[in-house]
Amino acid sequence: MTTKIAAISTGIYQINTWIVYVTEKKVLVIDPATSELTGDSLKIVDFLKKNNLEPVAFILTHGHFDHIAGTLELKKTYPNIPLICHKEDAFMVGSNAVTTQGPVLIDMEMEYIIQMLENLPDPDILVSEETTLDKLIKTENRELKNQLSTWKILHTPGHTKGCICLYNANEKLLFSGDTIFYHSYGRTDLPGGNQAEMIKTLNRIYTTLPKDTRIFPGHDYSDFILEENI
Repeated sequence: MTTKIAAISTGIYQINTWIVYVTEKKVLVIDPATSELTGDSLKIVDFLKKNNLEPVAFILTHGHFDHIAGTLELKKTYPNIPLICHKEDAFMVGSNAVTTQGPVLIDMEMEYIIQMLENLPDPDILVSEETTLDKLIKTENRELKNQLSTWKILHTPGHTKGCICLYNANEKLLFSGDTIFYHSYGRTDLPGGNQAEMIKTLNRIYTTLPKDTRIFPGHDYSDFILEENI
């Protein structure tokens, strides 16, 4: 099947929350950023219900506050659906979020955001190596399992230690989180950021992925071709 993709703009920085169809009615939700603070806490849940969609996983490209707040309502509504992130960013999400990110937000004079991080669910699956989604998400549905096998988690440190991208080689699609933006890349001056690691990650992506790979980042302009950034 040709992958259908929907974007929902959510949260304080209008994150690109991606709804990625793996079958006709089963979807991945990438970087859910809704919250009561921005008045859109049910925006993703409402979209899923309105379109009769069944999530199979909630995936965090990294653990920064602006990408994770929507996990609260999603896990309330779909408690058995796994929340996935890389093990290197696990310390920033779930029950750790206020403790680890609160001081940073206070230093940035953004303490009002801390309330977004309260009572967030802990991740269910921690990724420790690059792998395909069928290895992480258990299902007896053969079609779903086959489709999940086409999606690979790439470890792309630089913006944070645990940044990941989601890549489909068959269709040449990359959900890049805050690793790659249009004519730019994620900042490396926040806790966990590393410029040398970012350069290494970008070099790997630009030299190993097809130049006509379509890029869907976590912010701003999306669905551009990788070659446009070279």
